[in-house]
Amino acid sequence: MTRYVALLRAVNVGGRKVTMKELREMAEKLGFANAQTLLASGNLVFETKKTAPAKLEASLEAAIEKTFGLFSDVMVRDPAEWRAIVGANPFPKKAKDDPAHLVVAVGKAGPDTKAFSAWLEAFRAKYDKGEQVKVIGRDIFIDYGDSIGQSKLLIPKKLFTGTARNWNTTLKIAEMLEGN
Repeated sequence: MTRYVALLRAVNVGGRKVTMKELREMAEKLGFANAQTLLASGNLVFETKKTAPAKLEASLEAAIEKTFGLFSDVMVRDPAEWRAIVGANPFPKKAKDDPAHLVVAVGKAGPDTKAFSAWLEAFRAKYDKGEQVKVIGRDIFIDYGDSIGQSKLLIPKKLFTGTARNWNTTLKIAEMLEGN
């Protein structure tokens, strides 16, 4: 059995209700073992036979739509992929000193570099509050400085399909994936 994390995008916001108890039950109906959730933001850790993450994403997206009547993009990673995310963090000082304002946006695929760079340049010209942004592979790391709430940095879905977790949550998911 392999352990995986599935991150649901945009649940429990704007009336898109998914209870974590029902999410665990749905995972068990799919045949996943030891389903656990973290917070109410759509973090599901489970075990199943080794399967391509894209296949698990499609299966979960279909089950979520059937069970909850809404579509949610799902990003799946195995423990090695999650360790790579944690290890790739380009902002280690922020992770240590202020992890609540450091976010990793986990994506289905990385953004188109040229289009993303152009968007980020236009954003900085208009709204820059000092946010630091670094794309690594298919994920985007964001240091929001002192305040996520004051930032206008919202990556358009046409540029990137993913979901964000702050560094505290990222580390808790790492622990769950390692069985702690």
